[in-house]
Amino acid sequence: MSGAELALGILGGSLSSGSAPTMSGLVAFKNYQRDQVAARTAFAEREDVVRKIDAFKKSVGKLSTVDDLLKDRRTLSFVLSAFGLESEVNNPGKLKAVLNSDPDDINSFANRLSDSRFGELAAFVSAPAFGLKNLTVSDKQSQLIDKFLTNGFEQSLAAQNPAARDALFFLRRINSVENTFDILGDLPLRSIVTTALNLPAEIARQSVDKQAALIEAKFKLDSFKTSSSSNTSRSRLDILQDDLTSISTTNKTINAGLKVADSLVAKLESLRTAYTDYDTFVNPAGVNANEITIQQAAIPDLLRQRTLVASANAAVQDTRSAITELEKLFSQARNASSEEDFTEIQAKFTALADTVLGDDGLINSATFTDPNTGLTQNLLRNGTGGTLPAGTDATPTEIATTVNVAGTRVITKSTDLAGFLTDIQTFRDGVSSATYATRQGDLTAAESSFTTAKTTFSAAEQRTKINVSSVTNGLSSVKFAAELDTQALALGQASVKDALTRAGTIGGVLDTIKSLANQALEPDADLAAINLEYDSRVSELQSLIQNAGSTTDGTTTVTFDNLLTSGTTTYDVLSGTVVQAVGGDLANDILAGLPASITVANADSLKTDINDVYKVALETVVDDLTRDKKVIDFAADTLDPRGALDAQIRTIQADLDKTIAGAAVDKKNLLAAFAPDLKVTLSSLGSSVTIGALGSFKADFSTTLESFKTTVLSGGTIADRLQSLNDALFAAGRAQSNLKAEGYALNVQKSIITEEKIILEGKGGGASSFLKPIEFTPEALKFVERYLAQKDLESQGVAVGGAQLSAKASLAGQIGSLLQPIGNLNLFA
Repeated sequence: MSGAELALGILGGSLSSGSAPTMSGLVAFKNYQRDQVAARTAFAEREDVVRKIDAFKKSVGKLSTVDDLLKDRRTLSFVLSAFGLESEVNNPGKLKAVLNSDPDDINSFANRLSDSRFGELAAFVSAPAFGLKNLTVSDKQSQLIDKFLTNGFEQSLAAQNPAARDALFFLRRINSVENTFDILGDLPLRSIVTTALNLPAEIARQSVDKQAALIEAKFKLDSFKTSSSSNTSRSRLDILQDDLTSISTTNKTINAGLKVADSLVAKLESLRTAYTDYDTFVNPAGVNANEITIQQAAIPDLLRQRTLVASANAAVQDTRSAITELEKLFSQARNASSEEDFTEIQAKFTALADTVLGDDGLINSATFTDPNTGLTQNLLRNGTGGTLPAGTDATPTEIATTVNVAGTRVITKSTDLAGFLTDIQTFRDGVSSATYATRQGDLTAAESSFTTAKTTFSAAEQRTKINVSSVTNGLSSVKFAAELDTQALALGQASVKDALTRAGTIGGVLDTIKSLANQALEPDADLAAINLEYDSRVSELQSLIQNAGSTTDGTTTVTFDNLLTSGTTTYDVLSGTVVQAVGGDLANDILAGLPASITVANADSLKTDINDVYKVALETVVDDLTRDKKVIDFAADTLDPRGALDAQIRTIQADLDKTIAGAAVDKKNLLAAFAPDLKVTLSSLGSSVTIGALGSFKADFSTTLESFKTTVLSGGTIADRLQSLNDALFAAGRAQSNLKAEGYALNVQKSIITEEKIILEGKGGGASSFLKPIEFTPEALKFVERYLAQKDLESQGVAVGGAQLSAKASLAGQIGSLLQPIGNLNLFA
């Protein structure tokens, strides 16, 4: 055969007959290249292709298990074809093992096979985790159809010339290859690359690393991979899909805000209904008449139980911490390395034990003086174990209060830890009197009393936990209808919360003053600057201690009680029954003791006073108010039917920051203060949509809630509450309506874009990825053209290996630049 005939065969068509290709590989590929989208669209719209896709969609939804799929040959063939594994359809055993493989396990059956396509199939289906759901979920099904179309289209090219299919497969796959080992693991890709590089099949006998080295010597992978910017052109489907993605992302932000607004509106509407029905619910002559009578009698005892339990629980928690620390110190004493260390540990141990012991210790001081009866009682020292401290009355071993007509009772039980205190005292004295030289024997002798004390305490600790849950569980099904003094209780709640907030800041200011005292002791201290700062901090303390907070609706202002200076304050619950907030006199306990200025002479004493006087006074107030807060909250939020409704508004207000934060999606929040608008650019429509942010929502809504709070504290009626509630509903409802309108407007654009996308995708559906032209680099194109030329030469009986270099020489003039070297790449070397 002449060189001219060979060139004609390569450039014009096949010279062979029978089962040979219908045209040369190079010509088939060039024909495809002229209009890739048209070629792909024509294939996707072929009747037989559309019929197969429709049949797959109808049948796959009826399958549930891998066995079902293996029995349905037509559906199985479709799935296998998507991965180029259609030849495996007659290997059900192998396919079952592949499909049941864990795709995340590198040692699973599918991942151990040399052909990586089996692993890809297993990963796509993920049968162990999802069964066959990934074959029916819309986005995954679309991906599968894309794969089916891609493989089928490449097979149609193979009918013209198998090498053309190889070329298209190479261009499609090479851009997703990460390294040479990926090429070796992909059998079709491996065959194409090694053939094009004239690497013999025998290299498979060498190590994987050696095979990779042979390929890398002739094949520079980086030059074959496109970057995201290598092809700036986008198909119409790309543009439509990008717009839909932008709309979807923005809709998530809108819906997150709408979910918050919907929740607030639902809560407020429910409360509005409850307030509307309130008068009927609490009517002493109404349906709850009998319950109200019982509840009015029960409330004083419930308050006493709740306070006794709160006092005992706080003492138990503090005592548990002390016991844990005593154990640590005891162990350290045993292992002390010197007498000096031992003495220091003893001192710490004794001081800590003394906080538990004595009339002022944690256990004996866990008392509650009932302002209604004058009795001072203690659930941890009920009097059955010995003499009680002066001023403490005996406590019943069981306090039971009936709370409804059905006979539900709240039960609180007491104990006496006198024996525990005796054992702790013995333990304390034994450790305190031990000597370093005989410490092991002395400490061992003392330890037995501590073991007994811990056992006794654990029982009391468990009893206290039961008491805490008893109050909660006993009242869980009770609906209180007896009206209480809501205004007084609300003022008590607000005043305690305000005092605790200010107390927290006061502690920080005292720490700052202590730091200034430390600075004053430094050799180069600037006392003038220190005292300038000190004066500012003292002024801050004066304001914090002497000025209580307030709330206002712009017209009415309610100032809270100053529990940091007024001592104990009582709040009416109902006639003859009060709750109390045990405050302090920090003006006298802290402000009166502060020096006029910090000097070197008084700096040390100031530090000592801060630790031993001022902070102790502050901590006492905080501990007392923390205990009393639980009781006042119990009365206001649980026992008071009107207060229970008000509490739900307070909860909405307290949680508002967290609630609004829940509307954020990818750091975008349409309800956040000062939130910017969202702009959605829709390239397919040549327009943009602006989603208006509701940056003022939080401030507007907070104002209505603060107004509601003022209404409650100023003694507002149910009608007044409903007016404030309607204002809050209006603010939340306006946000809800705005977000719905924004979502509707955006979804109109979505409908237009979606309709066009459906038309472009054709009847087969989900073919957007398939219709995209393959992206490839110039080097990749040259590679496949040379590969195709080589395969066409081979089809004409011309070998292109090293033994047939004369053939290359005789054809070079006729096939021109196709056989010019690509950089260092020489297919005939």
